[in-house]
Amino acid sequence: MKRLVVLLLLLLVVGNNVNGEDNPRNGYWWNDNSRSFKLGYVVGYVEAMVNFQDTMTLQCLAAKNGGVVPEKYPGAEVLEACVRTGDHYDFNEIRFGQLVDGVDEFYKDFRNKNIHINVAMGYVRDQLKGKSAKELEEDLAAYRRTAAGK
Repeated sequence: MKRLVVLLLLLLVVGNNVNGEDNPRNGYWWNDNSRSFKLGYVVGYVEAMVNFQDTMTLQCLAAKNGGVVPEKYPGAEVLEACVRTGDHYDFNEIRFGQLVDGVDEFYKDFRNKNIHINVAMGYVRDQLKGKSAKELEEDLAAYRRTAAGK
């Protein structure tokens, strides 16, 4: 799972550089926006993640049913396993304002300013979902190294 997170992070960084984006979506960009813009951004981001999580669940169900989403309830075990495939995109039961406040706090640390907003959102989500301090620390160290190009 960690490899997937690091790979996604690398793709985000490389994608921004390839596109020649002059204003990358990082802490500098985030801090230059108003609270209402940030709230709107968070709402759109979370909505996209919910849709993506739903898509992953349906793809998993189809894969377990010969390539077709089952017409009948597949059972709790199969459904739970498929729902868990999208846990990395789970923003359920998190208030939008909490995410804005958390990302604001995240970017107060000068070492985090170059980290992409998508990564910051995931990190804050993990904090709010109760990920252990040790795991968060390890993740943040990796994010900082990647953002620094190391």
